[in-house]
Amino acid sequence: MENRDTNSKRRSEKNIGNLLISSLWNWSLSNSHRSKFFSKICFYFLIASIRRIYMRAKIRGRIPAVLAISPTMRCNYDCMGCYSRDRVYNNELTTEEFDSVLTEAEKLGFSTVVVTGGEPFIRQDTLNLMEKHKRLLFVTITNGSLISFESAKRISESGNIVTLVSIEGFVSDTDFRRNEGAHEVAIRTFDYLRKAGAFFGFAATNTTANIENLASDEFVDRMVASGCAVGFFTEYIPCGPDPRFDWVLSELQRESFREQVLEIRNEKSIIVVQFPHDEYGKDNICSAAGRASLHINSQGEVEPCPFVSISWENIRKGGLVSA
Repeated sequence: MENRDTNSKRRSEKNIGNLLISSLWNWSLSNSHRSKFFSKICFYFLIASIRRIYMRAKIRGRIPAVLAISPTMRCNYDCMGCYSRDRVYNNELTTEEFDSVLTEAEKLGFSTVVVTGGEPFIRQDTLNLMEKHKRLLFVTITNGSLISFESAKRISESGNIVTLVSIEGFVSDTDFRRNEGAHEVAIRTFDYLRKAGAFFGFAATNTTANIENLASDEFVDRMVASGCAVGFFTEYIPCGPDPRFDWVLSELQRESFREQVLEIRNEKSIIVVQFPHDEYGKDNICSAAGRASLHINSQGEVEPCPFVSISWENIRKGGLVSA
């Protein structure tokens, strides 16, 4: 009975795409500039969906809607427990290869590109390429330290970039994991993005050390006051050279946090997404591994997701379609 109730509840909840569209819709209501942004995104999503159906029939294969890419594994932070700390830093995709992947993604019908890493903006070409590929919606996860007010204005004017700034809770939570001053940097970046008129939000990792603060009214209200329209919660997975198994949530903590996430959606003026829970659809199957998304690492290797470093193909050999 408990499993049936859980599955029924999951089916009644929105998937990630619907949550993101909901947050864009809520954000767009305040002025005409934002409404144009939202309308353009919806139009490109529709075109991508039609193209994806056509290309699936043409190649007789599965084409997910979401492409995740890590253009670099380099980072100017040294965060505790980060999965990218033990990844290979050399032999990165060139600008031409990065550009080619995005061009092919458009042709195949991908609608959304999640840009992660490493720190994406450590590469000078990342923002340039996002500005170039207007038909793709980029969801970029960044520590914010390399975003100036000028680049925040470019992000806003591009009209196809959702910026998620990493923050782990309050000052003590963030600086403990991300080094001293990281919280101040994140808040400053929120300020730049808000003043520039960009659509942005926060990204936080749930651990046993910060889960109570992340779900608190005080933290969520601060994020809303900072201008965040969306928030991404990702459950900590032990990996990298120094895994923190003491940070892994218990089943009770996981269930309790899920209830709090649903309360935030109902009561706060912000849309929050929870990973991995929201990745599982009505059939209780993970959406990664090519079902609804796949990941390309900085060397072009095709992987199920950023956390699973197992590859069966490289886009340098046969392009994105070979994946």
